[in-house]
Amino acid sequence: MKKSHLKRTIALLLSVSFVMAETTGAFAANTIQTQPPIGTPFADVTEDEALDFERGLEKELAGVTGADTELSKNAKKKAAALVSLYGETSVQYAVMRKGELVLSDAYGTDDASKKTKVTTDSIYGVASISKMFATAAVMKLVEEGKVDLDQPVVKYIPEFTMKDARYKDITVRMLLNHSSGLMGGDLANALLFDDADTYYHDHFLEKLANETLKADPGAYSVYCNDGFLLAELVVERVSGKSFTDYLQDTVFTPLGLTHTRTPQQLSDADSVAGAYLKKGDPKLPTECFNTIGTGGLYSCAEDLCRFGMIFTKNNGKLLSSSSVAATMVQEGRKGQWCEEYSGMLDFGLGWDSVDTYPFADYGITAVEKGGDSLFYHGELVVFPEYDLSVAVLSSGGSSAYDAIFAQYLAKELLKEQGVLSKEKIDGVQTKYTVKKQKVPAELETYKGYYTSFGATYKVKLTSTGLELVNLADKKTTMKFTYSGDGYFVYPGGSQALKFMVQDGKKYMMAGTYGTLPGIGTSFSYMYIGQKSATKKLDESVKKAWKERDDKTYFVLSEKYSSIMYAQGGVMLELDMDDSQPGYFYNDKIVDANTAVEFTDMPMNLSRDARNYTFAKNADGKEYLSCEGIYAVREDALKNLSSKSSFTVKISSTNGYAKWYKVGTKLAGKTMKVTLPKDQGAMVSVYGSDKSLKMNTYISGTKSVKLPKNGFVVFAGDKGAEIKVKIK
Repeated sequence: MKKSHLKRTIALLLSVSFVMAETTGAFAANTIQTQPPIGTPFADVTEDEALDFERGLEKELAGVTGADTELSKNAKKKAAALVSLYGETSVQYAVMRKGELVLSDAYGTDDASKKTKVTTDSIYGVASISKMFATAAVMKLVEEGKVDLDQPVVKYIPEFTMKDARYKDITVRMLLNHSSGLMGGDLANALLFDDADTYYHDHFLEKLANETLKADPGAYSVYCNDGFLLAELVVERVSGKSFTDYLQDTVFTPLGLTHTRTPQQLSDADSVAGAYLKKGDPKLPTECFNTIGTGGLYSCAEDLCRFGMIFTKNNGKLLSSSSVAATMVQEGRKGQWCEEYSGMLDFGLGWDSVDTYPFADYGITAVEKGGDSLFYHGELVVFPEYDLSVAVLSSGGSSAYDAIFAQYLAKELLKEQGVLSKEKIDGVQTKYTVKKQKVPAELETYKGYYTSFGATYKVKLTSTGLELVNLADKKTTMKFTYSGDGYFVYPGGSQALKFMVQDGKKYMMAGTYGTLPGIGTSFSYMYIGQKSATKKLDESVKKAWKERDDKTYFVLSEKYSSIMYAQGGVMLELDMDDSQPGYFYNDKIVDANTAVEFTDMPMNLSRDARNYTFAKNADGKEYLSCEGIYAVREDALKNLSSKSSFTVKISSTNGYAKWYKVGTKLAGKTMKVTLPKDQGAMVSVYGSDKSLKMNTYISGTKSVKLPKNGFVVFAGDKGAEIKVKIK
């Protein structure tokens, strides 16, 4: 497996608050995997290990007191397990019932170097849970008669335009239910450290003006971040206020959300929960997700619960009952063609699901919204009929884990209220049944390749089952047993695949039960691939793409404060072996220099669609352009100067970063840099394996021993000059 990989790093660079970020689904498609790939366990911990861990906490929790001591103790055990067993750095949680706080606590590390812990006042990035605040803002304007959900967006933003004339048919409702048909969202220069730069927001309409749609507006719902940034702009145009000011005046202040912020409101006085690249590293600067309506808010679990209460019968503030009910209509079902399950992306307005597992299986209505950024994760679950709101936030881990914890807390409260019984809970299915049968001949038509944003799979049918290979890991063949009714079940029953046809197109579906021993089980059902026919290329076209195989493209266009320099997402390695013949990952190759996205798939895994274009300049250097990124091929990089001192100047014209290789002469020598005082700048150094050795922006370190065959990047404001000394 290669150290860096275009499919994963582009997803990391361009699609961060998401993939399974907004759901407890099972198939992540970016580097921040919230769930394992098909055929792998959800967690390595066993039930016995989880039980032993909880027993070991009895002494630590002996002093826990509160109105509900047993619940407090048990919740603390689960939180400790998330930190100690499941990789979260910290977790914060709260439960509110009928407007009263029932439970609120936090567990884990804030700043390891200072040995400080998170508290209930710590704030976290809530990532895509921010979309519910955008939804509330729009619905408030609807109530005031200033916005009509079914009017075109161009009515409110006349300057909104696209290359595709269908954009005129996009309504405000389509922004909130993910059916706008927009490509998705790239977030280039939007994910920054300690930098509330509004570049992405300010240039968003320019970006859309150069794009086409991936589907007819309203055709089907597929998760779309850009839709919510466009909704943010609708709020600004109609209200005449910045989105930050509108939220403060209309949502935060009326609801008493004293710990909720936008990036523009953050200050040194705010206690932001610590985030880390990996355990043992220094605490990172604050992650700024600079698309507020998409994923940019910060909050605490208590504030999220207060916000969640506006969607219950006890709301009494902000929105009318009819507006609340409107957000919970199954909007996404209008364009989804598969069977209905409580574990699917069942979009409402803003909500990921308005028919949430396992509560729908108990006959209980629950609506939920999850979110993941690079470092923060969370889940908000609301029970409208029972005046109950549950919120979980974490640093590290995933929203999938937080959702299972939130589910646990909710079930405990519903049991107390007499709504749920142990018999009812035990009666909900938690795995598929394996019943070995012969594969019907008519299913043979489904063999072949299936492509999605997450991966490309090759499917082979046998007499009694199915063999599946992820092209990114050809050494592993996953075997499923045919168990009747069209289902192919994985050993142990944790996952099952099924096929379907819609409008002549074939799709592969996947159902997955993911268990965190000692905490609970999630379930998801979603489209994970669209069948794609092998495409034969002309020899000249095939040669052009083959020459790019195993080549790395270095991103020039990310700002010096970009999180991607710390994550390694600025080095994109192409691996044509991960694609079926005639394709470039999930894009169809058009010619020697172009590949375009082609899937039509509801829910999540045809999201963030993008087209790739390669071009050479006058001196023969090849560049990659891809929906907001601009990168140069590795053979264009020069060796870093071996002079004892020199200056690197960032272009005053384009401001692009400058990349260099570490030549043999410099390997082992110490490089010291001096950054300009009056301009922003950063220097990062990477090893030959592309691992980070130094980043001046996040660590403050200004000197490093240069690694053999490594790489150095200088980034900064236009015209910035960075002084370098080599010794």
